[in-house]
Amino acid sequence: MNQIDEAPMSKAKRREIPNADLVQAVRNHRNQILKYHEQLEDSHSVILLDFQRRKLRAYPYVEYRAMLRQDSRPKLDAEYKNAVTKNKVLVLVWDSATRRLVTTTLRHG
Repeated sequence: MNQIDEAPMSKAKRREIPNADLVQAVRNHRNQILKYHEQLEDSHSVILLDFQRRKLRAYPYVEYRAMLRQDSRPKLDAEYKNAVTKNKVLVLVWDSATRRLVTTTLRHG
């Protein structure tokens, strides 16, 4: 697990673009996320950014997939396959306060 710092986004901005703050958190910590991913022994991991706790976690893809509801798995499968095909890291951002989950990717190097 890895700790990160992040400035909060205003509620007005969040209403305008609902997930901009979560996507911006990934952009702001791109280098840290990629470095964290590179340190993992399992390059087939997904990275989860816990927006409220400001922490990064890594899960082997198969393990993370097993934690999801059955109906959520096909979407994760498609996003993961697309990321791997394009040599990208799959990053999931979870905001427990607003119960939002955003999926994005980062290109290696």
